[in-house]
Amino acid sequence: MSLFNNTQDRKLEDMMNKTLMATTLLSALASTAVYADSTSEDVAALQQQVDSLSSLIANLSKNTIHVSGFASGAFAVANNDAGYAGYTTDGSYHEDSLFGVQATFKPSKSLEATIQLVAKGELDWKPKVTAAYLGYTFDNDVKLRVGKLRLPLFMLSDYLDLGYAQPWARSPEEVYGRVPISSFTGVDASYEMELDDSYINLQAFTGNEKMSDESSAGGAGNVEDIVGLVTTWNDDYWTVRASYTIATVKDVEFPIVGIDANNGKPITALPNIESESGSYASFGVRYENENWLVMGEATQTRVDGYFSDSNAGYVTVGYHLNQVMPYVSVARLETVDNEERESLNQAAQSLTYQRNAYSVGTRWDIQPGLAMKFDVTYANNFGDTNGGLDPKSTEDSTTVFTIKVDATF
Repeated sequence: MSLFNNTQDRKLEDMMNKTLMATTLLSALASTAVYADSTSEDVAALQQQVDSLSSLIANLSKNTIHVSGFASGAFAVANNDAGYAGYTTDGSYHEDSLFGVQATFKPSKSLEATIQLVAKGELDWKPKVTAAYLGYTFDNDVKLRVGKLRLPLFMLSDYLDLGYAQPWARSPEEVYGRVPISSFTGVDASYEMELDDSYINLQAFTGNEKMSDESSAGGAGNVEDIVGLVTTWNDDYWTVRASYTIATVKDVEFPIVGIDANNGKPITALPNIESESGSYASFGVRYENENWLVMGEATQTRVDGYFSDSNAGYVTVGYHLNQVMPYVSVARLETVDNEERESLNQAAQSLTYQRNAYSVGTRWDIQPGLAMKFDVTYANNFGDTNGGLDPKSTEDSTTVFTIKVDATF
């Protein structure tokens, strides 16, 4: 009896142990399953947060930061060494070739910050800041910008280096090639009024700028007290623009070319300028529809002292043939204060000039953002001057052949 009871007890104990082990195992498996489900949910939630953050950053970058670029590659050669647009019989890839990049940060609808860098072949590809400003648009639609800005003297001042936005292979030298600075450091304010079917934009600006010896003036100095006004009217086809700017040129020093044997003083290429006032006025008209492009500008430059007072202008006509636009241009440049330099040295006499220029060219839009241009420009009617070109030249005319590719990206 005792043995029987002991045997039953052992069987009962074994059953209880097995039941306990099974219960423990099932509990462990259930806990693992619950943990696995919980972990999967956490991972999914984390992935959703990462995706949302990535989307937010992408949208933020897309909406507030915009980076664009532009480039021009050109080759041109002249039939002589008169130096029109810097070209001679040697030919060059540098004068009209450049690479630029612009970045705009716009954290809100009203506020923006922009910087533009341009590297030009004619300046050994050294990057230069051509624009760097902070802009704010007020509730009354007045826009204020502070910093380094483009000097708005011409119809295409905002696109001086953006060849793709210009119809020509090269903007007319007689107008666009005569001003020694293209940017200034200061402030401008603009306001655009909407009419029934057109707009009027008013712009006022003021500031200063340094002038390097690489400028068209040939000397280094300062352009101070710049003050100007611009009025532009445009509709779907027409643009009419007028501007007037005054400034003071100070402390301009020209390169030393020798030493005076009588007094030992340096001889400069031109007499240095201590302070002279000047003004610049321009008027431009542009008409463009599906077929025709007609545009022209007239300018008047006045500077006290011996530096040139001049009148200049051009007219361009183009016709769109699908992706191709042939064009012709006629330009004129002449000085009007020649008697003021008659008693000065030979170098100063070179500031008296006149010339006509005739261009025939073609623009081929290969694809959006890419255009190839061909141009032949013939300049003549120099009279008794060097045509405003190389002072050493004795040529009475010159021809420049150009091929150029302009791109934006």
